Amino acid sequence: MNVLKLILQHRRLSAGLAIAVVTAALLQVTNTNPAVSQTLALTAYEAPSDPGVDPEAGIWKDISGVNVPLSAQAGSYVAGGSVKMVKAQALHFDGKLFVRVSWADATDDSSTTKVQDFADAVALEFPQSATAAVPSICMGQADSAVNIWQWRADSNNGVRDPNVAYTNALVDMYPSTEALFYTARAANNPFAQLDRGAVQSLYSKAFGELHTLDFQEVQGLGTRTGDGWAVVFERKFDTGRAGHALFAPSTNMDMAFAVWDGSQDERNGKKAVSQFVNLSIAAAPAVTGGGDQTRTIIFAAGLGIGLVLIGGGLAIYGYRENGD
Repeated sequence: MNVLKLILQHRRLSAGLAIAVVTAALLQVTNTNPAVSQTLALTAYEAPSDPGVDPEAGIWKDISGVNVPLSAQAGSYVAGGSVKMVKAQALHFDGKLFVRVSWADATDDSSTTKVQDFADAVALEFPQSATAAVPSICMGQADSAVNIWQWRADSNNGVRDPNVAYTNALVDMYPSTEALFYTARAANNPFAQLDRGAVQSLYSKAFGELHTLDFQEVQGLGTRTGDGWAVVFERKFDTGRAGHALFAPSTNMDMAFAVWDGSQDERNGKKAVSQFVNLSIAAAPAVTGGGDQTRTIIFAAGLGIGLVLIGGGLAIYGYRENGD
């Protein structure tokens, strides 16, 4: 009888330990941290063809993504934060990285012809060097700079003919189409340049140090959706230019998000921001038809916690039985 009891106790203990080992392996394989403060992970798989910068391309409807929570910009006072969540998706193809960001925004703030108007916008932030320590998400730091890609809804419309943009203005004619007569363009204001497109690539290593990079390699396009905006960014892995973030297959990179809602007078530091998300550029092909990775993470975390509790309970029970 005692021998049978010892066998049962041993089996309970072994089962508990086995479940704990399996749980640990599961969390390791899925890169899941069951802690509340876990870092979100976004995987960029290889696309079967060039997705381009069209936010409505079919591939984006077929791949998974992560929902990234946002909060108001932290500083001497709370500023911005009207947008609470963005959905992020990523792909790569032929040495280029594609990131799609979408969020809910009831107002279309894509015209800034009045001084009181501000544009909807979204930005991605990467450490300028993936090997450096993670910089402050607030514009980087002296020993760890950041590369920022910012899309603006007004730039998405392009530089328009003044006669079209200012319909209530009355002029006989503009004297010339040369840049000299367009003062913002002549002063190299990036928002007035005809060939810059909707995205700016920026560089910063501290507050007050943000500036536009000389070479603009990032392409992007945004479109209105049923409930807000969807924007796609595209850039080569390696531009060969100083200040540009460097990407490569089978590597990881930190990435943060910022969103501005123009109708809420958000601009500059008044915005919604995220913590860093881990961007993994996988060599594997994209698997279509998946749900949001957030649901996968939550499920895996819940399963892992459940197995830990069950395994730990069995192990403790077996230990107590054995002690008795």
